[in-house]
Amino acid sequence: MNEQVQQVNDLFLSGQVKESYQLAKEILGNDTAIAEEAYQVIQQHVAMLEANGYANMPQPTDDKAKQSVERIDGSYPERDVLAAYIGSQDDEQFGKVVDELLAGPIEAQANAYYTMAEYYVLAKEQDKASVQYAEAIKLQPNKALYWGAFAQFLNRHEGSPYSALRLIEEAILLDGMNPRWHYIQGNIFFQLVAATKNLSYLPALEEAWEKAEKRCTAKQVTLKLDLEKSKDLLAQWKKQML
Repeated sequence: MNEQVQQVNDLFLSGQVKESYQLAKEILGNDTAIAEEAYQVIQQHVAMLEANGYANMPQPTDDKAKQSVERIDGSYPERDVLAAYIGSQDDEQFGKVVDELLAGPIEAQANAYYTMAEYYVLAKEQDKASVQYAEAIKLQPNKALYWGAFAQFLNRHEGSPYSALRLIEEAILLDGMNPRWHYIQGNIFFQLVAATKNLSYLPALEEAWEKAEKRCTAKQVTLKLDLEKSKDLLAQWKKQML
């Protein structure tokens, strides 16, 4: 395999999908000496990633944002508005709170879009949920929660794993100590392995779950149990496929 193609491929398989895309674009733009066959492979890689929205995703800035801390039960403070609504089923009050958030500063507006996205997930309106997640990221691209939640949504609802990988990578870059994001990254790699039967994703999958496990606190029992269940599923899959 051409060395440049190998570099692009290795970055992608390791979860460095952002860098893989950037390198591929750089090769196509600068290297006229690349062999035709390799050029076509890299061109196809770029086309696939751009079809999954890579060219249009927001870019985080250098500003340091305060990242959300996951609670013991796996919830986040930004979801409290929706949690209160689920408990009361008060549509009018829920609408008022969302409107208040939309009328507030950028941080509150992003929270409103995230809240609506999570609401549409529960309502099984996936297209609307995707739009709202994207709006939250546009408003606050430095907030790992919004990238991670969107990636988790795509993974759980059989959305594009290539889009999900790009989203979860940004969550990890912004908040690498949150075990949730590494767990989700592993799940996305598992989805890719199962769908493509490409075993090259396995090392990154297992590494992601190892990082998640190392970062879990003693109190994050639910996440630890989810990790163990996922590992058991992978072990069963390996027995059937290998």
